[in-house]
Amino acid sequence: MRTIAHLACRRHSGGLPMLTKPFTAELSGYKGILPTGTVRSDVTTEDYADAQEIFQPGKARGFLLPIIREAPARTLLDVGCGMGGMATALEEEGYQSYGVDLPGLERRWASAGRSPDRFFLVDPDRFALPFVDGSIDFAFTFGVIEHVGTTDGHADRRPNWHTARRDWLREIFRVLRPGGRMLVGGPNRGFLLDVAHGPDSRAAAWELWLTRRLGVTVHRIWGDNFLWAYGDVRRYLDGLPCTIEARSVAGFLEFSRAPAALRGLARAYVRHLPRALLGTGFNPWVMALITRTH
Repeated sequence: MRTIAHLACRRHSGGLPMLTKPFTAELSGYKGILPTGTVRSDVTTEDYADAQEIFQPGKARGFLLPIIREAPARTLLDVGCGMGGMATALEEEGYQSYGVDLPGLERRWASAGRSPDRFFLVDPDRFALPFVDGSIDFAFTFGVIEHVGTTDGHADRRPNWHTARRDWLREIFRVLRPGGRMLVGGPNRGFLLDVAHGPDSRAAAWELWLTRRLGVTVHRIWGDNFLWAYGDVRRYLDGLPCTIEARSVAGFLEFSRAPAALRGLARAYVRHLPRALLGTGFNPWVMALITRTH
């Protein structure tokens, strides 16, 4: 890792100001705000990386782009971008699009030809985005917040996990311009089933038994587990100038990890879920559209 002392802000060839704050480190040509001595470790598998390369562009254009176009936007940010297929697809649609994720992905980014001027590394323990206040028009993050504040990056919660998630969400909010929006999605703790993850590290015996029998994770809908809900979003952003709107996940979730016999039923369920129920435990995913009002 190469340390970069107070890297000066530059300007793009088109005269636009560089959005990033000073970086502290560089790994394989990709810059970030990282502690000295950061150790690289691969944070994904070959199969998952290949799957992202296939589905991310379609999700960006089919699900995300219509939402982005609901209001004026030019600068976009994918938090937890993985292979970066969504940010790249949106760049091809004419946006100034950026992605951030954890150290370890830089080698995959390089192999995929991702631009070091568009993709940056962040510290999972002291999450800080390399963007100045109010510089982003639209931010989005899918399937990430439920892993924030865990010891293993999956389902084992730290004692301060709520604080970590609050700080994480507020850091994304910080970089939104007034009138800017962010879309935050992930499995809903209030919904009985989770097709994307295994059980919580503190799951009860009956939850584990039902999960084994059904082939899909079953969790209690009361109390805490590593997932999150709309109530958490409101609590984490309490006191900030924003509105929160629940959105449908129709067209985003394919339920490919669900048992084959249930996939068609699951897709029909989310497609016909009444608007009044989108912000409740009847929605299998939280899909919160947050607008910074000023």
